[in-house]
Amino acid sequence: MADLDGDGRLDVVINNADAKPSILKNVAASPGHWLALRLVGEPAKKSPRDAIGAIVYVTTGKVRQRQDVISGGSYASQNDLTLHFGLGAASSVDKVEIKWPDGQVESVKITDVDRKLTVTEGKGIAK
Repeated sequence: MADLDGDGRLDVVINNADAKPSILKNVAASPGHWLALRLVGEPAKKSPRDAIGAIVYVTTGKVRQRQDVISGGSYASQNDLTLHFGLGAASSVDKVEIKWPDGQVESVKITDVDRKLTVTEGKGIAK
């Protein structure tokens, strides 16, 4: 699973045995706002570059969501490592906390939603 076209809706690629892969493009109407975060760990700080093991909390109003960066999706599969958060009607994010694999906790300020951002450990959001 991944947001192949950058519209905030997750699409699916299925690898069929002895045939071409199938792409299932999500064309459903978007029910609300979203935020996608791609994390980049700092190997010098003992975190893997792909941030496997990082935990992210996104808070909007009274709702707090958690997602973990994991490798593998299920048997012989891999999802995109970008974390996607559905925000519903919330048009802003109150708080983003990242617990990096090395144990450090970092907060980043998100000013816009409906976009994909890259966060580098210890450096914040990439420009």
